[in-house]
Amino acid sequence: LKFAENWFELEARNKEIENERLTSELRFLKAQVNPHFLFNTLNNLYYLAFTNSPNTTEVIAKLSQMMRYMLYETDNKTVLLEKEIDYIKNYIELQKLRLNNIENIYINVHGDTKNKLIEPMLLISFIENAFKYGTDYKGTAYVKIKITIEGNILDFRVENKIENNKKDPVNSGIGLSNIKNRLNLLYANAHELNLTATDTMYTVHLILQLDQIQLQANPAFIPTS
Repeated sequence: LKFAENWFELEARNKEIENERLTSELRFLKAQVNPHFLFNTLNNLYYLAFTNSPNTTEVIAKLSQMMRYMLYETDNKTVLLEKEIDYIKNYIELQKLRLNNIENIYINVHGDTKNKLIEPMLLISFIENAFKYGTDYKGTAYVKIKITIEGNILDFRVENKIENNKKDPVNSGIGLSNIKNRLNLLYANAHELNLTATDTMYTVHLILQLDQIQLQANPAFIPTS
């Protein structure tokens, strides 16, 4: 009996240590997102101010709204899907303000977003990369985003033309590596991620089971086609 008691205590302690490790790693990964986004946005804002663009004040207002969300909402373990999508829409509107041709930038949201929860700042890295590599030197972008919600299943697609093949030796891949790690930690058996690249197009397709917030994901998750 003493041996069994000690074994259960050891197992409980090991699980506690593992949860602490995962929590610490998730905090580190989330902390990488905000500075990365802020650095890119300030670069855009500097360019608009340098060229005396009339859109400068609007960009500052949008950035203020987004920073408010990042400061007061993303410390929570999960956020409402509606708020996360509003954040994404603000980000896209901010990108549009700096571009010369926005005819091929779309975001479509289908389904009921109410009362759904998602890990904050989970999707934005894919969208950042789409704008980074889907914008040519003339300021023309091709980025299409489609978000479909059916029950508790989120179907997220991002498609962009590959206009910029140059790699950033310092920051290239940080966002993508971050998002993969977060998905594996938070939605281990509750997501399916497919990345497809051709000579001219790059596509992200993520299927995610919402409300699956625990570190132990639902093994019964079945992705839709």
